[in-house]
Amino acid sequence: MRKFKFYATSLLILSILFIGFSSCKKVCKIEADDVDSGLIVESVAIYPLHGYITQEMSDEYHVHDASSIAHKFKMSTDNGFTQSPFNYGEYSILAYPMTLNCSFSIVRDVRVNDANMTATYTITVTQCKNPECSEQRYIENFIAVPAIPESYTILHDISIVEQ
Repeated sequence: MRKFKFYATSLLILSILFIGFSSCKKVCKIEADDVDSGLIVESVAIYPLHGYITQEMSDEYHVHDASSIAHKFKMSTDNGFTQSPFNYGEYSILAYPMTLNCSFSIVRDVRVNDANMTATYTITVTQCKNPECSEQRYIENFIAVPAIPESYTILHDISIVEQ
């Protein structure tokens, strides 16, 4: 009877430990800060007229004064306290829509090559491999850069790193 109690107690303890350790999932949380570099003007906040506006852009993610949707953006240089029409004489808007998992960080960079008449918008996303949420997030990646002529080709260098 004593051996039975010992085995039963041991089995119970092992079962509790097994269930406890096997039911714990490692929660993925990306702690890195977002970084903007290169020609990105961080002091300009962009306010589109409505969400999902990149769906109206037909893969042309360079908004300049001659763009058909140019009038759909406002800007602010004081964290949104005042908004004014976007100043396309001084800035251009670049975008690149993405659907990402809940926890992510983004590193964005823009470089212009005047000799080749190109601008490269580089985006590196670090995100959790398995989403810990029920819905993913759609982001449009709007950034302001010094005015880029409409004749320039915008190149996108996109990479996604999963942890």
